[in-house]
Amino acid sequence: MKISYQDALAYYGIDGAHPGGMSLTKAILENEKINNEKIILDAGCGTGETSSYLAKTFRCKVYSIDNHEEMVKKASEKFLNERISANAVKGSIENIPFSDNSFDYIIAESSTVFGNISKVLSEYFRVLKHGGVLLNIDMTAEQKLSRNEKEELMKFYQIQDILTEKEWLMSIQKSGFKRCQIVKSASIFEALEQYDFDDNEIIAGNIKFENVNPEVDKVIETHQRLLVTYGEKLGYRVFRAVKI
Repeated sequence: MKISYQDALAYYGIDGAHPGGMSLTKAILENEKINNEKIILDAGCGTGETSSYLAKTFRCKVYSIDNHEEMVKKASEKFLNERISANAVKGSIENIPFSDNSFDYIIAESSTVFGNISKVLSEYFRVLKHGGVLLNIDMTAEQKLSRNEKEELMKFYQIQDILTEKEWLMSIQKSGFKRCQIVKSASIFEALEQYDFDDNEIIAGNIKFENVNPEVDKVIETHQRLLVTYGEKLGYRVFRAVKI
């Protein structure tokens, strides 16, 4: 079976794989009016690092969803070990298993791009309450990519498209959001220069040598090579959209 980038992250239980890592997540959340009455969806929760931070810091109700079974398992274990009020469920962000108008916030960190973007954004809009906020951090093309470049990236990450900033804004607005702003932007190279590693993020000390898998390592190495190759052509945007 071919190992995907998502499989590799799940295998090693890598936290903070999204652009900017947990330091960016914390900076964004500090500017939001989150309290213990808010209900939050962590869409594409991975190992549950952001969900855990939300629950511990703001004492809010957190629901976590991911389509990768191993990620859901690791997130559930984290919540149990840390005794926090968060629930991890396996499900697709293209068909979120919650009712309309359920959440005050949705935070999606490098997850929207792994689905059908228009479907995912429409689902975010559906399950957000009126006045609810979407915080979406995702890969963005800083400049026009050639057909071969785009195909290389889409094949490796198993994604359907790579949007420019303008295309992201248009897609978000088309899904129903009337207010959308860019909170932060950076190219990969700029992001790496600014990066402040959190304790649980992608550092060698977190990988136990007895669990090293050469096939998984090849995937991680390819990811790192692509970051360098496309350091100026790719970046990320933090979009803040409000359901009115």
